[in-house]
Amino acid sequence: MAFDSHRFAVKAVDAAAYAVVLTVVAFVVGALVSAAAGGGLPGAKWFMFFAGFAVFGYASLKLRPKAAWKEGDGGGLFSGSDEPVGIERAVGVALDRVLPPRLRPTPEERPSSGVKLFLGSVCILLASFLMEVVFGINY
Repeated sequence: MAFDSHRFAVKAVDAAAYAVVLTVVAFVVGALVSAAAGGGLPGAKWFMFFAGFAVFGYASLKLRPKAAWKEGDGGGLFSGSDEPVGIERAVGVALDRVLPPRLRPTPEERPSSGVKLFLGSVCILLASFLMEVVFGINY
């Protein structure tokens, strides 16, 4: 199979949309928890920092290849073998509503949830870093 840059871009849009939505959800949850605890935005930044590393660790476990002795396919980055749930399903449904049919990735083309979680963790950590360095939100 030859490399198709158009289809790769479609896959990248799917993964990037999930990463951005996951980052926004992490910020909103962190801001609400921090506001309830009286911490303000610095508390949200710390929440995002720790949540980003937790998601990073979970994503690294999901990215591990399946053992050869286990039944089923070997998985992979674009296996489509894992069923989307929660935020991943909501983002997929929203993209299917917004994108025209020729730009929608098929279930086999969608990146695995491990890849999406990995990109999401990087975005969460980047947002936490930008909150501190660019916007000066720190203790």
